[in-house]
Amino acid sequence: MFRFKRGIRVGYARQGYIYFTSLLYKSLPKSKKKIIDDLCRKCGEDYWMALREFVTNENVKAETIALKYYISESTLYRAVRKYYESFPRTL
Repeated sequence: MFRFKRGIRVGYARQGYIYFTSLLYKSLPKSKKKIIDDLCRKCGEDYWMALREFVTNENVKAETIALKYYISESTLYRAVRKYYESFPRTL
């Protein structure tokens, strides 16, 4: 479920666009998947797979991802903030 993230310096409509585009990851063409993967690598660095899994799945909790990838929730949330603030204008 989409919820506005106050700590991210991106407007409501833009956050919605990023959220729903990310959820469509599995059905995107390879070129667009590569853009999202590269952005996750840039923003998540060593934890890019955790970031990608978190932003491309709707019903997954940060706690679950953090435990699975052995990172803190705050590290994951920092990566999510960078992801949202760095997302390209158009995909």
